[in-house]
Amino acid sequence: MKKGIIIYFLMSLALWNTTSFAQKALTLNDAIRIALDQNPNIKINESQIKEADAKHDQVNSNFLPQAEILSKYFYSNNTAGLFPLEGSSVPVLSSGTPTGEDIIMHSKAPFSILDRDILTMDMNMTYTLYAGGKRKNALESTNALKEAYQKDFRETEGNLSLNVKTAFYNVLFLDEVLKVNEQALSQIQEHLAMAEKSYQEGVRSEFDVLMFKAKLKDFESRLFELKSKKEITLDALKVLLNLSDTTSIICIGSISNPIDCSMLSSGQLSDSINTGNNKIQSLKAMKSVLDYKEKIEKAENLPTLFAFGNYHIYHGLDTPPFDQAWRQGYAIGVGIRINLFDGNLSKSKAQEIKAGIEKLEAYEESFKLQFKNKYLTSIQHIYSLNAQRESVLTNVEVANKAYEIALVGYKNSVITTIELNDAQLNIIKINIQLLNIEKDTLLEYANLQYLLGVIY
Repeated sequence: MKKGIIIYFLMSLALWNTTSFAQKALTLNDAIRIALDQNPNIKINESQIKEADAKHDQVNSNFLPQAEILSKYFYSNNTAGLFPLEGSSVPVLSSGTPTGEDIIMHSKAPFSILDRDILTMDMNMTYTLYAGGKRKNALESTNALKEAYQKDFRETEGNLSLNVKTAFYNVLFLDEVLKVNEQALSQIQEHLAMAEKSYQEGVRSEFDVLMFKAKLKDFESRLFELKSKKEITLDALKVLLNLSDTTSIICIGSISNPIDCSMLSSGQLSDSINTGNNKIQSLKAMKSVLDYKEKIEKAENLPTLFAFGNYHIYHGLDTPPFDQAWRQGYAIGVGIRINLFDGNLSKSKAQEIKAGIEKLEAYEESFKLQFKNKYLTSIQHIYSLNAQRESVLTNVEVANKAYEIALVGYKNSVITTIELNDAQLNIIKINIQLLNIEKDTLLEYANLQYLLGVIY
């Protein structure tokens, strides 16, 4: 019996630890950090940067000598090419011994002894001395490609951060709306208890009781709907953070936080977007990649100067009686390669790349205009929201005072249930309006941060 109790206790403790471990209390910065660490889109961009590093190493190998060894061993009974050149003088043999006489061979006159073992080995080395700038521009293009991928990485981080902020602020907003409605529900319960007491005393009619009961059901339904919306928003946040479905999240923070007004200045806006926005910087880097590729294509028709060396060993390729000898030797020199005519292939490739550069420039200008318009729109919206907030704060004070007066009037049977409900609903409406303004202000500010390349 004691053993069973101990096992039950340990299992309960394990389950309790699992549940508590799966629950996460997160600030906004915690949520952004987890998303940047775990979101699959971030890992895709990290892989692209690794690809750019690999391309850099590949191109850098062109600055090093290239060496290879080619070796063959085979047995042949009719080796091709074992014929003396026309006019060659070949000794006459008798039982393998030279007779002292020579004969002049005709072209492709074969020897009778063709069966033989053959071994060849060539070691070759080449080194490019001059390539018309192709290697240097190719290396610079990989550096620009890495920069473009890094900016894409930052753009993905910025976009992910914006999405996390949007979901996080909506969770905080729904938390506050739930609090307002829960407070209203508590007030309605008090009103119901007061109406039931007044009805029993004969001061109020049954209609008041039914009215408050209906309103109570309405708010309970509204609370259920708001909780469902919050769960949906939390699920969306967990997807962005790449957390499991069993993980429970608690968002810590407030939507009433003050914002940094330094971002609200529109002065030198073009420079700020040009240097801060990661999308713009990515397009600039990709344009640099194409600039270098255009130079590479234009250099295709320039001469390429290279040095080479060869060391060779062979056996069995000599004509009798020398086919038993091992031969070795070397060769060194320089060479040049010139592309005389390629059917305008290099020229048309350069023209294609130039068109791609022009397209990227057009994209860049288009995004600058879009981002500038979004930036100015967000600033104006924030100014408008701040003005609305000041007005709503005044309305909150008026609504609270009106509700206090209505509550006193209801207790003294001066006003009806409908008038009390109206006063209460007006408070809820104004409080939710204030929460919406604060949430929208934070979302607009988050959008400004994204446009300027700010992650946190």
